[in-house]
Amino acid sequence: MIKLSDLAKISKKSIEGSEEFKLEVDNRQLNADSIFIAIVGDRFDPLMYLDKVVDSGCRYVIFEENIENNKKIKLYEDKLDFISVTDIFLAIQNLGEIVADNFKKKFGKIIAISGSNGKTTTKEMLNFLLKECVGTESVICTQKNNNNHLGVPFTLFQITKKTKYAIVELGSNHPGEIEHLAKMIKPQIGYTTNIGDTHLEFFETRENVFLEESILYKYCSESFLVNSDDYFLKNLDSSVTRTIGEEGRDFKFEFKDQSVIINEHKIKNDFITGRHNLFNLAAAFVIANYCIEDIEKIITVAKNFKPTHNRSQWITKGKQKIFLDAYNANPSSMRLALLGYYEKLSLDGIDLNRVLCIFGDMNELGSNSKIYHEEIGLYVNQLGFKNVAFVGRFSESYAKGFGASCLQFESTKNLVDSFSHEFVSYENVFIKGSRSLQLELITDITSG
Repeated sequence: MIKLSDLAKISKKSIEGSEEFKLEVDNRQLNADSIFIAIVGDRFDPLMYLDKVVDSGCRYVIFEENIENNKKIKLYEDKLDFISVTDIFLAIQNLGEIVADNFKKKFGKIIAISGSNGKTTTKEMLNFLLKECVGTESVICTQKNNNNHLGVPFTLFQITKKTKYAIVELGSNHPGEIEHLAKMIKPQIGYTTNIGDTHLEFFETRENVFLEESILYKYCSESFLVNSDDYFLKNLDSSVTRTIGEEGRDFKFEFKDQSVIINEHKIKNDFITGRHNLFNLAAAFVIANYCIEDIEKIITVAKNFKPTHNRSQWITKGKQKIFLDAYNANPSSMRLALLGYYEKLSLDGIDLNRVLCIFGDMNELGSNSKIYHEEIGLYVNQLGFKNVAFVGRFSESYAKGFGASCLQFESTKNLVDSFSHEFVSYENVFIKGSRSLQLELITDITSG
């Protein structure tokens, strides 16, 4: 929410008034309480559809001033109030900072999550816990993975008068991006999940990833959770840091089967797979407890969380059980997901000869991409998996590391077209790879 008087901070024009308005970037969501941000793109120009804005009851439009845009608004100057800016994207980021400041002044809490692996899963878990405990209208969070210089302010624009908690995911694939976002929102609570082999095309080493992701802790005013089990993060220290994990001093985690104990409070969840996801759930529990005092309610709610959206998701089709993690992939997350799946198979007493594993490319790994794929192929072999298929441009590198009989496909479509009969014969299937391969399409294969 934003006041009209705040708009003077992004424009030369001074607008008087103390009413509060919701910022919108979608002209389908407008009403009389909206301020419309008109982003002119290559495929869609909202300034060509200003009749729709007028009909919605919206009065104020923020636009980027230039000769072409000035011509488009000319016929509507008596129907709408136009607020011009020199750079629409910079204005959006400045508006995000203003909204964040206003929200915190009204005692709203901003929770920021960064990290190499698990940040989106942790965000979804925390979103679930808070909404179940305090109500859907009290919580907003980053949608999908809109976690960049535009996605973060767009997240904040969801804030309404009823919002109490804003969960904001911070993403980065170039140096300096996390600090830019952290400065924008200045959260009260922050958490960096871990440091792994992500976006090595741009960061090259884990040390550089650490320098990027961990900078968040410097901008948290109330509390920053330190993953004490992470080699890089464990030494972060400030007046607001609190340690979590098996080595955590403030919040100690103990893992057993499908449960995690946090300072003697036990959470059991039968819908998530792997120690890493139990860790994510435990971290979400700790953050939720900073917001809500009723621990027993959080524990009860945590038992019911189910992964969705292609992230560590279980899909049952008849007798077939598919573990799908097709949203993102890097060497760190691949090892964690595969080990978690292996451990679950062991607990369930399932013979690895009855399991099919499908691996897609891991993207954005830079010049050593082939080596990283070979290493994962070797890891798959070491765990003892026998029925393996590799998909994508690095399938040959995977296969070289695996060093045994396996299948290779150029694309997901090739696999679907030529491997359908064999695929449906397996009752247990593991699928993981980067989003670009659309591996979730494999789950549409039917016995018909």
